[in-house]
Amino acid sequence: AIRDQLLAVSGRLDRKPFGKSVMVHITDFMRSNRSPAGSGPLDGDGRRSIYVEGRRNHMEPLLVAFDKPTPFTAIGKRNVSSSPAQPLMMLNNELVHQQAERWAKRLLKDSDRDEAARLEDAYWTAFGRAPESWEREAALAFLAEERRLSAGEDAEWQAWTALAHTLFNVKEFIFIN
Repeated sequence: AIRDQLLAVSGRLDRKPFGKSVMVHITDFMRSNRSPAGSGPLDGDGRRSIYVEGRRNHMEPLLVAFDKPTPFTAIGKRNVSSSPAQPLMMLNNELVHQQAERWAKRLLKDSDRDEAARLEDAYWTAFGRAPESWEREAALAFLAEERRLSAGEDAEWQAWTALAHTLFNVKEFIFIN
């Protein structure tokens, strides 16, 4: 659900049901002499997680961190855990970074919208609600600081990418209350 939500928020989720599964993305770290010849796209062509191929020796790291059952044993009840690997995966996983970049581009696409409107849109997309006043102030200060630190041609995009990545890591994005 978390991977699918990352794809949905970034605008990349392909909601089409059925069809052929997508080959798992195999990183250089995962590659071995038993690896298949190719590798699937990092975002699985936007397909939902249930359509990502299950390979015994090449499991999707993000899905494994969030308790995807192993494909070689029968599971009567899914495990539910909270481990240090989960927030680390949300901070460092290449797919999470890619989707944050896509979401930032999507937010910046309409140049007529001001920063406050974009921020409102980001909160509605990620959390289904408007930002509270303290969240708005903190996010606007964060964007200003990120712009100052980037101070380049892509400073605006980098600032919004950092904010998108931060919103992905908010507990409210990951857990349903």
